[in-house]
Amino acid sequence: MRNAYIIDPIPGARLLPFLAPQSDDDNRLFQEVPWKEYTDLIHAVDSPGLADLLIAPHEYATLRKNPSYLDACVAVAVAARKPLLISAYQDDPAPIEIPGTIVLRASAYKSQLRSSEVIMPAYVEDLGRMYGSEPIGKPDKATVGFMGKAGFATLKDRARYVVRNYIVRRGPDREGLYFRRHALGSLARDPRITLDAVVRKRFSGHRKTIEAGPEEIRERYVRSLKDSIFTLAPRGDGNFSLRFFEALSVGRIPILIDTDVPLPLEDRIDYDAFIVRVPWKDVDRTGEIVADFFDRTDDERIQEMQRLARRTFEDSLTVPSFLREFFSRVPKTL
Repeated sequence: MRNAYIIDPIPGARLLPFLAPQSDDDNRLFQEVPWKEYTDLIHAVDSPGLADLLIAPHEYATLRKNPSYLDACVAVAVAARKPLLISAYQDDPAPIEIPGTIVLRASAYKSQLRSSEVIMPAYVEDLGRMYGSEPIGKPDKATVGFMGKAGFATLKDRARYVVRNYIVRRGPDREGLYFRRHALGSLARDPRITLDAVVRKRFSGHRKTIEAGPEEIRERYVRSLKDSIFTLAPRGDGNFSLRFFEALSVGRIPILIDTDVPLPLEDRIDYDAFIVRVPWKDVDRTGEIVADFFDRTDDERIQEMQRLARRTFEDSLTVPSFLREFFSRVPKTL
């Protein structure tokens, strides 16, 4: 277990989820990991000189709004000659380059990733532990589930979508909504696929945008994940997907629309052993790619992929299991 010095926090600012239980005023839904699972990640020490690394106790969005505090954190780490850990759990994928730091982040582009940036999994509930993760056998047709935002709440939203995704952006930086809509259209057109899609007009993972009661939404969402062998899991507003990790948690096979997306521990995890990857340029062929994969893969392999998905999530891709491995490997000097 690494010794860590946690820099004194900004009074009243929210602490990182793995440093303190989160307050009840958090509007995010379905993304809370039980606090007890974080209790053995690090050994907190009371002096930078006794530490293997230092931790800035707030998300980068807060640090960026408090530049003098961030500068002070960096100065303490430089003086101690120890690495400073910064968490940037945010949608913004722009590279973060601060000398002497290691940056944990969920959203980034693989082609832009800096050597000091480390991709982490999303904060999601362990749905497999909550609802079960037994593999299902190969049916006659490929079954694909999706429940989430892929529609428009207003005409203004639709107009903004057209401008952003057909005029301003032309590559993998298009919005997740673009990839969701195109992939869903392709899946719906392929007669070899049974598509269980519930299209929402708003994001359901936030109290201010959810369209119905959280319990009702969650029950239908989990059913969509568990009843289908494949789950469509394109990017969201950031270049990562909560749904990708939730599908793994229940032992189902994610369909990853690869928008130059880096995945956690990619140097040690063979993701292609339990996911279906669709290059972003081929998003309109998603149905064909999934159906062809399904047709050439036997029942034994389909079930083994589901078991491997669950096992990999449990061992390495819950946030606590990931951080446990991360802290064991983080260098003591940079």
